[in-house]
This record gives sequence, structure tokens and C-alpha cells, in this order.
Amino acid sequence: MSNEGTTVACIGLGRMGAGIARSIQQAGFTLRVYNRTAAKAQPFADQGATAAKSPRDAAAGADVVVTNLMDDASVLETVTGVEGILAGLRPGGIHVDTTTVSPRCARRLGELHRSSGSRFVAGPVLGRPDVAARGELRTFLAGDAEATKACRPVVDAYTSLVIDLGEDPGVASSMKLAVNYMLAATVELMGQVFAFGEKSGISPDMLNLVTGAFFGQPALQEYAKLIRSRNFGDPGFTLSGALKDAELMLQAAGDVRAPLPFGAIVRDKMLSAAARGMEDLDWAAISEISRIQAGLA
Repeated sequence: MSNEGTTVACIGLGRMGAGIARSIQQAGFTLRVYNRTAAKAQPFADQGATAAKSPRDAAAGADVVVTNLMDDASVLETVTGVEGILAGLRPGGIHVDTTTVSPRCARRLGELHRSSGSRFVAGPVLGRPDVAARGELRTFLAGDAEATKACRPVVDAYTSLVIDLGEDPGVASSMKLAVNYMLAATVELMGQVFAFGEKSGISPDMLNLVTGAFFGQPALQEYAKLIRSRNFGDPGFTLSGALKDAELMLQAAGDVRAPLPFGAIVRDKMLSAAARGMEDLDWAAISEISRIQAGLA
């Protein structure tokens, strides 16, 4: 599929959706746009795009439809119904959804498109609106293999990295949620650390410097490899030593009355791992407790 002569419909022109649409338009695709607030479509129309009156109208004649909406409900509403995408998209047409939705919703969308004769590709993205406008988002793709291949020129217009996760669209959604969980937990973790630091007399500027250095450490990648391999028998730091440190962290937090709730969670997992005879393993072995809690071991 070349850019010339390929029509792309972009539905949902919020901050992220607008950046995606702008990158697609700049890549030379014929563009159709739709947004509930029509004024958001006008800048694209001024640059030659066709402003559609409904999702159905936007999808009509499009080779690829790209949606960026709010949640499961908004995506399903935009896809179904008399004025939905399915009513306008031609047989064999491709719908790429960049919205962060549930795995259940992604699989439902796949079923709806198969029943309608069109094709669905889940494509949740990583990045901020300015990154989208520069065409540098990162995308997780999953869906019909031929459709995934066919829509790649469109996806490449707004991404710098595409990770193909196979044919189950729910897997792409699960991957995006896993990344979002890591981000959310890290933001909360940093908030706790800065609060503890402030109450402990640590300069916020110094803590910011140390935090930046910490998250750039290769050691974090090494821990990821350990957890992936589940080989904890050659410890860089033993569980028993880490448990001692966790107790000290919580004691220090109690002294300054600055809660570190993640510390209590980690300490309890360390205790569970120790009760299972893991004291002399690398402390990353606490990840085995998460596996046990998830029914994996």
C-alpha cells in the first residue's frame, strides 16, 4: 500500500488524535477526518482534508480508518450503529484503533469487523501529543496478519517503533496496560520518595538528580533479565540482605511520619519468599511471589 492514492480516515481529533492525523496528513495520504466537535476538524480541512459528518461518512471510501478515542464505550459506540464505522467501511477495509482499551474490548472489535467483512488491528500507542505530531509514537500492533502488514505504511507515518504482537488484538491491549501500570507505579513511587526526602531533610534538587541517575542505571535492565529467566541462584544481593534494608526503610519512614506503602508491600513479599526458603537467592526472587499470587506457580 503506497501513500499515493490511499485514503485514511482519522476519527477522534483530541490532543493525541490530532497529532496522529497531522502526521498522517503530512505523510501524503488522502485524509478524511471526523470529530464530535466539528471545529477540531477545520484545521485539517484547511490543509485539504475532507471533513466528514459522521464516523460512517468518514469511513466510506477509506482504505484505513484510524481511531483515537477515550475508552471502551466510546470506541464501541463509534464502530457500531447506523452512523458507525462498520456501516461505512468497505469489505476488506482496515480499522486501526490507537485507543487504550480493555483486552476484552479489543477482541470484541475484532469479532465485529470479521462479522462485517472488514478487518481490525489493535494499535495502542505510547507517547504524548507532541510526540504524535512529530510522528514518533511507539505502537503495539496485533490483529489479522495481512491487515497488519497492509496498514503499516499508515502506522509508520505516526510512529518511530512498531512492535508486532501477533494476531490476537487483546494482546496489544494487555501490553499497553502493562506499560501503563509500570508508569503509574513509578510516578507514585517517585511521589512517595520525594515526600520522604522532603521530610527527611534531603534537598529536592539533589533527590531529582539522584532519581534521574537511578532510572538510567543498566542494573534495572539486569533485574528485568533476572525476572525473565527466573534464575536467582547467583545473587548480586541476597533476599535476606534486602529484607533487612526494607525494614530499615520502613523504620526511617515511620520516624519522619512519611508513609512508604510500596515498601510495606515489598517487605511482605520478601517475608513470603523467605518463608519459602529463598533467603539466599537474589532478592529479585520476590517476583516468584507475584507468580504464585497470579496462579502461575
